[in-house]
This record gives sequence, C-alpha cells and structure tokens, in this order.
Amino acid sequence: MNIKLLKNLDFASKINGTEAVTEAGKELLQNYRGYIYSNPVTCGIVNGFIREAAKFSFDTGLVGILESVNSFIKENSISWQLASACESINANNSSYGYLAKMGLDQVDKLLEMNESEVVSYLKAGAMKNLTFIPEFRQILKNVYASTIQEVHAPNYVVSTPVSYVVVSESEDTKDTYFMVLGKTYKRDKDNNVCEAVCDDPKFVRVNALLNSFSKDDNSIFVEYKGTHGDTARFTINENGLEFTKGDTKETFANAADFRQYCDTVSKPMSMNEKLHWMKATSAIAEVFECNDNITALDNVNVLQTSTGSICTIVEGANVVLSVNRSINAGTSTKSYDFMVEALNDLIKVSGIDLKGMYESRIDEDCKKADPEKYAEIKEQLEADKEAAFAARRKKIAMLAEQFKNDPVKITLLNKAAKELAMLEK
Repeated sequence: MNIKLLKNLDFASKINGTEAVTEAGKELLQNYRGYIYSNPVTCGIVNGFIREAAKFSFDTGLVGILESVNSFIKENSISWQLASACESINANNSSYGYLAKMGLDQVDKLLEMNESEVVSYLKAGAMKNLTFIPEFRQILKNVYASTIQEVHAPNYVVSTPVSYVVVSESEDTKDTYFMVLGKTYKRDKDNNVCEAVCDDPKFVRVNALLNSFSKDDNSIFVEYKGTHGDTARFTINENGLEFTKGDTKETFANAADFRQYCDTVSKPMSMNEKLHWMKATSAIAEVFECNDNITALDNVNVLQTSTGSICTIVEGANVVLSVNRSINAGTSTKSYDFMVEALNDLIKVSGIDLKGMYESRIDEDCKKADPEKYAEIKEQLEADKEAAFAARRKKIAMLAEQFKNDPVKITLLNKAAKELAMLEK
C-alpha cells in the first residue's frame, strides 16, 4: 500500500544524505535512521518526523530535510492524506475498522496515480460510495470545495549552485564528488556523471551547512539574526571572511582569528544569546575553513519554477536530469547521451523549454552523433533562420508604410526593427 507515493518521496535518502548540525538533531536523525534500517517507511513515520523536526528550526541540516519532505507532501497533498488515512484504518482492529477496510482496495488503485489524476478521479465521484468513512469524508469535502489544477507557469529561475567538492584520486581513477539539493553526484576521469555516495563525513557535514548560505557573484554569504533583532552578515570569498553589522566591519584571513573574535564578542552576552551566537559562528567558521574546496558548479543548472518543481541538469560526457520534486513525475534521476533528450523530458515535467540555454551543447552533440549530417542540418537551420528574418523585415516595412502618419505606431515599429537587427548580429 502507498508504495509508489513513498518511493517517490525517497525518505530514507533524504535523512541519510544530510547531516544535522546540533547534537539533539543528530540524535533525532540517528533514531529515524535506525528504525527505517529494519522497518519499512510509512506515512505515519514521515508524519512523526515532521512533527519532531519542526522543533529544530535552528538546525540548518534538519531544516533542509524538512523543507524537502514538506514540499513533496504539499505537491501530493490529497494523495498523502488518503495514504495516511489508509494506514490509520489498517491499524484499527475494531468492528468499525473492519467495515472501513472494505474500501481500501479502491483507494489503493487511486494511489498508483499521480496527484492531478487522483484529484480528477475524486471530482468525478470515484470514492462517493466511501463517504460513510469519516477519514475519507473530510478529504473528499476538501477536494470538492477546491479546484486543483496542474499549471505550468512561465516564470522560472535557473541558477548555478555551490558545493563542497571532494576529489578522490588513485592510479586508475580520479573521481570528483559534489552535492546538489541533497543529492550526491560523481564525475569520473572520463567526465561521465552519475549519482553516487561519498564516504567522507566532512563532505556531508559541510554541504549541510552550505544549505543556509546564499550565493552572490563570487561570494557566499549568510545572515545572522540576533536575539535583540539585530542582523549581521558574514561573507566568504577568496579574500577571506567579512563580518558586517551596522557600522562595524571586520575582515579575517583565517578561521582561527575569526573564532577568537567571536569568542571575545560573546563574553558580555547572556547565556542563551551566547549559545545561539557561538553555535552559528562555529558553523560559519567550519565553512570558511573549507572554502578552498567550495566552488560554483559550472556544469550544473538548477531550475526552479513557480509551481514548486525543482530539476537539476548535470552536464558531463553524458547528461543527468534529476527531478527533485514534481507534481507530474515525483522524484527521479535519469542519464542521457544527448542534451536534447534530457531537455525534451524536462519539458514534460515542468512545461519549460531550456533548449535556448544549451544551444552550444546541443550543437556539439549533433556534431558527434553524425558529422556528415551535421553540416547539412546546420546549413538548413541557417537558411531557415535567414528566411524568418527576411519575412519579419518585409512585414515591418509594410506596416511602416501603412502607418507612416501615426507617430506612436512608427515609434513601436522602429523599436521592433532595432530589436530584429540586434537578433541578426
């Protein structure tokens, strides 16, 4: 029951792939890791984790896991409610529970579908004969009262992430490990990319700490909010660590000096304030110590859409597309020989076409696939492009003649002609 939904959530990978920062957070993760090592993951276990992890808002590692889990559940809200209700009914051994269990097979079939299909079937009356069951009745009320549609919004952001990178070298191999959105990837000496596991504990810990940092040009930074509402900013770049708070500005060349400064600043603080400050600055100092191994991943692009779908495109000799969460596809990772194949699947998942961003890579792939055919295709594309430009120039000229006495329209046509000229360069 609920196998597809829980498989797409991939809860085990989420809690095994990120490390907590605090001791209490580490203990919480260890308890859940130990449990799911010998027991199957259930909705109840995940719901329990959400309740407990919500108390650790100061632990950036747990916050990262919690955000990922909550985002998946939000995008599969109705399916998750149904799955949780099924578990509750299965655990009820009363006579009423036996009656309610008679409808579970019907719900199980729905849970094999994606969220939009589940909602469509429910709206069509797929469970109208189960409204006598209280656990299902409220869910159905929510569905009938709302319109849930899958929308592919035109707004999206593509960004280059940063990661703490580990290089493992031997006589035969040179593997580079990096992490994006909690997933670890490996690039080998032949530039092939795949999902992998890195055994270096520092790799997991530092990347967990990086979740709280933002990227700004050639720097990474984090903001710290004090107990009195004051805000400080810590910026790390190749020149060192810069601390800014109001009119105060300090620069540190190494982590030891920074730790000493933070210790001095903390002395007049109250105990709670001091613990909060030292915990935050200790994490910042550790990231600063590892800055030589932290880099922007030029071969990786992360796509985030307004619908919440997040996809990662990793370039190597091959192309890896990881769907971290999607209304359509759940979670998945797939490798492709050609970039255009990955981008075609990306369109299916997000409704967004990024081929314009990867023209040179697609061009390179075509050349490798069939050098002779490539020249012919290239020539045809150039001819089609020139024909399109010629048609647009002709149309602008005709409209200019038609509206030569209308200054507003002439201004707009002049602007269109300039933009066209820029595109032709």
